[in-house]
Amino acid sequence: MGMTFGPMAALLPELFPTEVRYSGASLAYNLASIIGATIAAMISLKINASFGVMGVGIYLAINALMTLLALLASKETKTLI
Repeated sequence: MGMTFGPMAALLPELFPTEVRYSGASLAYNLASIIGATIAAMISLKINASFGVMGVGIYLAINALMTLLALLASKETKTLI
């Protein structure tokens, strides 16, 4: 979870212009949390039923790896605004 939420807190505000930074970051964060938490919970339940707790751990590790890869692939944002 830390590999996902740590970089997200630094990246989200940089995606929006100063005039709408707080609103844009908070709306993006909250909508993503609602949608992501719902889908992740349903997937985790299915994986747990099929593969047990170890399967859920592998699922979380894969998500953390995808977050790291997305962060490494993202461009520097300090020159965008």
